[in-house]
Amino acid sequence: MITQQPLNPSPSPPPAPISFSETWHLLGPFQIGTREATWGADPLERIGGFRSLSYKENDRYRSSLAVNGTVGWSILTADRSSTGSENAKADLLVRFENTDWKSLQLVYGWAALQYQGWARGYVTVEGNQQSTVVFYTDQVLEFWVDDEHHFGGDFYGYRRAPLVLHLDPGKHQIDIRIVRDVRVMGGIGEPTVSIGLQAEVSEGGLKLVEGSILLPDMVEGKLAEEPQKITYLHPGGIASYAILKPPSTKALRYTSSNASLAVVIGLHGAGVETDSDLVRDTFKDAPDLKAWILSPSGVTTWSGDDWRKSPHWILVDHRFTDIRQDRWGVADTEAAIAAIPEWIETVGWKGPNVDADRRLVTGHSNGGQGTWYALTHSPDKIIGAAPVSGYSSIQGEYLEVLALVFPVAISSLIMAAYVPYFFRHEADPGVNAILQSALADYRHELLLQNGCGIPIHQQHGSLDNNVPPFHSRRLSQIQSQIDCPSEYVELPGKGHWFEGVMTTQTLLEFYAKVLGDRPAAASLSSSFDIVVANPGTMGSKGGIIVDQLTAPGRTGKIKAEHDVKQSIWHLKTSNIHRLHFSAEAARDWTHSELVVDGKKLELLRNVPLSGQWLVHSPNESWEVSCDSVWQTLQRHGRQLGALEAILDTSSRYMLLTSNETLSLAVQVSRNFFQYFGADAEIIGPDQPNPTKGGNRVILSLGSAGLVVATASQHKTFFVDGEKDFCVRGSNGRLAVYGFTEGLGAIFLRPGTNGTLELVIWGFDIPGLRFAARMVPMLTGVGQPDFIVVGQECAWKGAAGVRALGYLDNSWNVAESSAVL
Repeated sequence: MITQQPLNPSPSPPPAPISFSETWHLLGPFQIGTREATWGADPLERIGGFRSLSYKENDRYRSSLAVNGTVGWSILTADRSSTGSENAKADLLVRFENTDWKSLQLVYGWAALQYQGWARGYVTVEGNQQSTVVFYTDQVLEFWVDDEHHFGGDFYGYRRAPLVLHLDPGKHQIDIRIVRDVRVMGGIGEPTVSIGLQAEVSEGGLKLVEGSILLPDMVEGKLAEEPQKITYLHPGGIASYAILKPPSTKALRYTSSNASLAVVIGLHGAGVETDSDLVRDTFKDAPDLKAWILSPSGVTTWSGDDWRKSPHWILVDHRFTDIRQDRWGVADTEAAIAAIPEWIETVGWKGPNVDADRRLVTGHSNGGQGTWYALTHSPDKIIGAAPVSGYSSIQGEYLEVLALVFPVAISSLIMAAYVPYFFRHEADPGVNAILQSALADYRHELLLQNGCGIPIHQQHGSLDNNVPPFHSRRLSQIQSQIDCPSEYVELPGKGHWFEGVMTTQTLLEFYAKVLGDRPAAASLSSSFDIVVANPGTMGSKGGIIVDQLTAPGRTGKIKAEHDVKQSIWHLKTSNIHRLHFSAEAARDWTHSELVVDGKKLELLRNVPLSGQWLVHSPNESWEVSCDSVWQTLQRHGRQLGALEAILDTSSRYMLLTSNETLSLAVQVSRNFFQYFGADAEIIGPDQPNPTKGGNRVILSLGSAGLVVATASQHKTFFVDGEKDFCVRGSNGRLAVYGFTEGLGAIFLRPGTNGTLELVIWGFDIPGLRFAARMVPMLTGVGQPDFIVVGQECAWKGAAGVRALGYLDNSWNVAESSAVL
């Protein structure tokens, strides 16, 4: 067919400086478990990785998710757009229609709607010189650009820290790893993945990002509105904000100006921006609560680490002080509470002060989960808790293994799991037990006894298809089994969210009851229990603060009973090595005799109670001590708590690197900023070793001196010459791992002045790169204190580790570790 062409055709527009390909090649789906991608677990790595494959229409690959057990290639068309010649976008809607998702879900639930795969496309850069390209990767965790690997991406779509690429003119291959996660992407409807790519050609220099300036609602003494935004410094050294509503005039009508009112802490759900009408209007139907209302941001819309925290106690003048170097999300809450007195002084507030130690905590969805965490980890400061549509925990697989290998306190093997870990790759039972025990501090089901005696009101919609009501029902049932009274209201016909969900009639009544006239100083219950998964994250209950467990990876327990007639306190402990009492506890504990595990202890009369430790000695008896030397030698405070303890930093991170490891140092720094808003300073080999700053991350390659020169005195982890990486086990024997391709390790060790160092080591770049994946970034991954990775992790996941486990109080490998 001949078509007629115009005699004077219009000239074609010049090609855009940058553009994405319209056609992408898709391969998958393959099995993956909840939060397993950090561990590798990519089956294509067994055959060289997706990057080694070329599109061939008839090629087939083994997959447990597909009919006949194989999958092949398919074509995906990108939705392309641009906002100018130097800005290109490509939206990819990934679906695998030939997989029978319904039948898989019938058996495995939401876990079956999680999968992985790969997509390949191209970005083309026009011109005749290298371009600096800012690359956004929404909903992406891992990808390759040409031969460069990048891990971290922007899984939550924060768009806070895009990757900066330097691309020569021409076509560049982009391989995107597709990871579907129900917590992020939902479990209702077709299990699709929406990936958003954006590339901008940068002219260099600094650029002000729209909406990135953080300003309070009060500037130069003028209030913009109420509720209002307040800004403050996060313990990690960054700026953050919260929404604060002071008590209303009506609420103060019968309140003395000399009084101090409690704080209502409202924790937002996942993906919710605090400075939004959704959050500002949360309590609009409760305008006259007799309290301060605070809605912290948690730094990010996902609250950084799902509203988790770590109280840190130090000894000052024979008294313990909580200096609140907390983990990321609730560290922000603590900083927000501490900022209220400053707000009072700045604006000249004439009403009642704030009582920061009386807190009514409530939250929706992920904030409901955060409410459970606050209740079970800071019980002495909580006067009431109202978790709304909250989940119990996201993990729930391998429970029998966990119960058998680590005898933790569980009432049943039926646990509420948000998205069970069913589809994780099969591993040694001992390895699975360590992975699960690393997450035990977030298993609210195990820690509910800590909240007994505190008013609790649960609320859940009966038709909630986001967080099923089973979570609240199960937690309510467990509370009844441990004689922990609570209220549970299930709203018929209601879903996950509706207008007024936080101010229903029953919730308003609960708020009013808890915030009523302040009672006289509460007396200590004559009988209570404490369950501790990690002393570094546990506050006080009944004035008791656990400093150390005997064996990490197992819960510690205390049962306290007061014999009123004989005026004797009996403490029965399990897996507790060291504890002390808060300063506020003196009234309750100094006028009675103290018997611990059958032994009567005489407290020191010339030392304040809060300056004394009860220590379980090697001869299985208890002693009283005021010697603080142990704090310079043993793990304590923010040094406790698996790899994520590195998040407890008192200032910006210090990243020590060589020239060979610089690109990975930049990746770690970018991921800290992307996922936590955290600041980091990269220290190169020619720069002086910093004497100040927060926790350190050290990257070391091969037999480089960083590991050996600064290793702890016990040399738990070290490089032996030019051939071996060594781990000294609990029995003193060495586990020796010869230098092989892909060998790497990541581990904690003590820094100076109670700080931490996180060492990332690799025999080669692939080993170092894989070890760097383990730096805490997403919750629910389950990294313990140390991990030695091998090449097989790339396709086996955690099943391919060479060693992993815990460090005891003296920084030695604990007996519960798996040194394979």
